[in-house]
Amino acid sequence: MVNLMSYQRVLLVILIIGISGILVYSLVRMEQTETQQTAGSRPVDLPYNWIRNIAKGHIAEPSGITYHPLRKSLFIADDSGIVYEINLNGKPIQTNGVNELDIEGITVDPTTGLLYVAVEDDEAIIELDPETLTIQREFRIHREFKGKLLLKKGGMGIEAVAFVPDISHPEGGTFWVGNQSFSLKDKDEPSVVCEVVVPLRTATARKAEGTIINAYKMDFIDISGLTYDTRDDILILISDTTNLFVEMNRQGEILSRYLLPGDEQEGVALDGLGYMFVAQESGEIIKLGDRRLR
Repeated sequence: MVNLMSYQRVLLVILIIGISGILVYSLVRMEQTETQQTAGSRPVDLPYNWIRNIAKGHIAEPSGITYHPLRKSLFIADDSGIVYEINLNGKPIQTNGVNELDIEGITVDPTTGLLYVAVEDDEAIIELDPETLTIQREFRIHREFKGKLLLKKGGMGIEAVAFVPDISHPEGGTFWVGNQSFSLKDKDEPSVVCEVVVPLRTATARKAEGTIINAYKMDFIDISGLTYDTRDDILILISDTTNLFVEMNRQGEILSRYLLPGDEQEGVALDGLGYMFVAQESGEIIKLGDRRLR
């Protein structure tokens, strides 16, 4: 009888230790998960090598920038409605005004070489010939998605644009636009990134409409620039007000956040050779060595 009671006590102690171990393990795992989630939302310093400011003072207020892989040059949109082409050292190549439109972002279709600028007031994408910087076509973006108004008429408007090529897509790819907002309140205009289909290949009319097919609400304000990182198949978003450099996949998931150097950052471009160019509203075009892990 004594041996049976001793045996039961041993089993009870083992059971208590086992349950305690499971509880401790569960608490540790919960803490680790919470720590990882917090770390994923906390920005760290962007790893880069400072090269120099390549602007020569001839661009007043850069509002967007893109690298042209066929011409091996940079195209810059200016707030005044002017588009500039410069080489990678900042030497001017050509300049042209775009009907005094409020252009806030610029991108390129690498297959055709055609340029596209985002017009803030009209929520439109304008197609430009890179040889002459003249307007070819205009695409107005439908403002609603699934019955909800995303691009408010008279609001802050689209501030950034990037083209993501896709050879399997009937239009050759899709556009991504960033709607600028300085509030995260539900009642205010949303800080949102939208994927937009435009009839680039299936229509020839000079004017057509673009349709939002996906939209992802951001948890930070003032989306000021967008570009597509072809190497990692991700989108890069920047925010002027919060000095953020954000990596996002095409499912709208934020992958990482970095603190962006500089000030008044309005556009970002990657040349695929390890260099990054940041356009600042102050007139500077900063060239950086991109040291993000691959």
